[in-house]
Amino acid sequence: MTRKHVIVPPFRDLDPELEVAERLLAQGNPWLDGVVAALPDEPAAADRLNRILAGTGAAPRLRRAGNGWRVVHVTSWPGCGDLVAGASGLAGLVAYGGWRRLKRCAVCAQAFCDRTSGCSRRWCSGHRPHAEAGTSGVH
Repeated sequence: MTRKHVIVPPFRDLDPELEVAERLLAQGNPWLDGVVAALPDEPAAADRLNRILAGTGAAPRLRRAGNGWRVVHVTSWPGCGDLVAGASGLAGLVAYGGWRRLKRCAVCAQAFCDRTSGCSRRWCSGHRPHAEAGTSGVH
């Protein structure tokens, strides 16, 4: 069954973890890139993501966020903080918007997260048509 309307995740609620995931994907992190590489096999991608979280000893914790609370994943393993945050960000994105928000660039195959409201982005930030240096889009 296909959805007629695309659900737009609450990106503000998924940050800063999703921002970390995007940075790690742009840097070619092999662990997170492996999650995207498993697609379109969603169970395999979920298994890879769950293995990252379990393998780093990630555990959910509640943290104050403004007037409310948010769930974050933490680890006591040195050097794994960004990986845990990135994996948590991807897990949140998938839970809200499905796997279709994780894509590969049509030009270079780099993995990226699609934050567009219509889920229509096809390029990484380096190959987007409006990403040319010195172009602001305002004339």
